[in-house]
Formats: sequence, C-alpha cells, structure tokens
Amino acid sequence: MIKVISQLLALLPLSLASVARAQETVSDATVSAAPELFSASYLFQVLGSLVLVFVCLFAVVYFLKRFNGTGVGSGSALRVLGSANVGQREKVVLMEVGGEQLLIGVAPGSVRKIHVLAEPVIEGDSSATASPDFAAVLRAANPLGSKS
Repeated sequence: MIKVISQLLALLPLSLASVARAQETVSDATVSAAPELFSASYLFQVLGSLVLVFVCLFAVVYFLKRFNGTGVGSGSALRVLGSANVGQREKVVLMEVGGEQLLIGVAPGSVRKIHVLAEPVIEGDSSATASPDFAAVLRAANPLGSKS
C-alpha cells in the first residue's frame, strides 16, 4: 500500500506539469483566436455594419416621406397660409391656390369654400408668418415664462 502511494506521489509532479502545459496551450489558443483590432476582416465587418445602419435609416426616412405626403420642399400649387379653430372640431383655413387665396371651412364630414379673396391678405412669399422661429414657439409653450 505504501509502495502504491509512493508511486502515485512520484507521478504527481509529472501530471501537474502536463496540466500546466495544457493550460498554457489552451490560453495561447484563446489569445490567438481573439480578433485583432485593426485586421482587414474586423474593419470590413465594422464598416459593413455601419453602412447597413445608414441604408436602413435612409430607407425609413424615404418611406416616411413617401407615405406621409411630406417632403423636403413641396412644389405643390396648394399652400396653407394659416388656420384657426372656430369650434371643437371645426376650423377655418386660409389657402393659396394658383395665386388666389381661398377661405375654407373644415368640419367633420364637410369642406366648404367660404370666400375667394379679391386681393391677398398674406403675401405668398413671406415664410416668417408660415413658420415662426424656434425661440418664439419655445417662449409660447413655456408655462413658467422666460428666466432671462
């Protein structure tokens, strides 16, 4: 029995050394399996992913413009110059169509021409009245008022 134990103890340093060598081999293989940061395949993968994200983004923007009917610059002959609510669901809209300005009443289920204006009330080229600047909208929407 003591002889068997002594033989096992004699083999123990050899087995520990072989386990250590196996761990070094595995760690070397793991280190070499990790991708290099500036290798061609890694850069191609990153740039390809970036291009894919931009293509998806542009596709979404294209479809939103197409199906919402809004564009960057609408070359339409119809322009809404202004509108005002006159009831809970009724509204009066001032539109420009081919150089004439129309006053139109809009209600649920009906759109009616109220009046055709002989001379323009609002000039068609003035974009300041059509879209106020961001600071004015922010001041109007801020319930606390301006602090400065």
